[in-house]
Amino acid sequence: MSIDTALIEKREELKRRLAAGEYKTLVDVFLARTDHLIRKVTRRSKPLSIWVITIILTIILVLIGFAAVYSIDNLLLILNLFKSYGVLGIPITILSVFLAIASVVVINQYVGRIFVFWSENVFDVIQSVESLDDFQDWLGKVCNRPLHLLVTIIGGFLGGLYLVYLINALLGVFIGYGSTFTIILVSMFSAAFVHLFFGVVLLSARLRQYELKLFGADPSNSEIVSRLSSELNFVIYFVAFYAAILTLISAWSKILPSFGIFLVLFLWLPIIAMFVLNHSSLSSIIRRGKWKTLNEIQTKVEKLQAAKNFTDKETMDAINRLMDYHDRVIATPNSAIKLNTTLGFINSLLLPLLAFLLGNLDLVFRLFARQP
Repeated sequence: MSIDTALIEKREELKRRLAAGEYKTLVDVFLARTDHLIRKVTRRSKPLSIWVITIILTIILVLIGFAAVYSIDNLLLILNLFKSYGVLGIPITILSVFLAIASVVVINQYVGRIFVFWSENVFDVIQSVESLDDFQDWLGKVCNRPLHLLVTIIGGFLGGLYLVYLINALLGVFIGYGSTFTIILVSMFSAAFVHLFFGVVLLSARLRQYELKLFGADPSNSEIVSRLSSELNFVIYFVAFYAAILTLISAWSKILPSFGIFLVLFLWLPIIAMFVLNHSSLSSIIRRGKWKTLNEIQTKVEKLQAAKNFTDKETMDAINRLMDYHDRVIATPNSAIKLNTTLGFINSLLLPLLAFLLGNLDLVFRLFARQP
């Protein structure tokens, strides 16, 4: 079997398996079963919108939380805690639950979008079986449901306990086992989000070894490079927006200084890492494409030089044209980074910073009010 035949067959196999829905994440299965259960209870035949399911899950989780607090904890204590936060206490708590669920839904939809984008646009320009095997291996990792479930349970349990510890330290009183159970339950959705986000970061890190068919004269301006950059950068902006909202909520609840460590480790640093990985990987692909073209030009020049027919005008003209082409290819950019890309990334980093400043306006005002 020739390499070309093996490559074509591998492409078609992956397209078929993705189209057949063989690769499903844990969140895909969870949402599908939730939809089936809700439709069975409501006797509805048509599938529900993903956002309707998200809202229903939020309501269910909030009701479970209040039921746990009412049956296990001192309800009066919890109401007094909410009262200390004013009229926004309960709405922001509900918003936090919705945000935890919605973030998982969005990142999972993005992973599904990657499946479609690769199937429709990337597979056909991949030039090696090894690159397809690598993407298939990534599919297996991001769709490893037992591992995802383990991370969700352990990560949610530890993250929830850490959050409970921060709240207890802030309030100076134990918030109760029902509240602790609820916080751990909500934290499991955040852990599921982190798992998928790090799966996307892993794809960015592995992209550098892919062999893609690029525009030989200027690989950095190939359509596939531009589209890959846009697709991979989308999640950076989304996670930055998510981090900004979490920062505001943390600042409002006064747990920001300690919870900020979590935000930095699991959101802000990965955002920076993903931007660097995205563009270093694309740069590697671009440089590989440039050298493929340059090597082809150099081979042609060497063949003409080997003839040692330097007195022939046509031979020298051909060499000069090839050398001019060689110089133009060398002068093309080695990166897909452009001014608007850099500005967009800086703006995404400013979102959490702006949220931090808005959440600590009293500190900012005191800082600027100081006299020299």
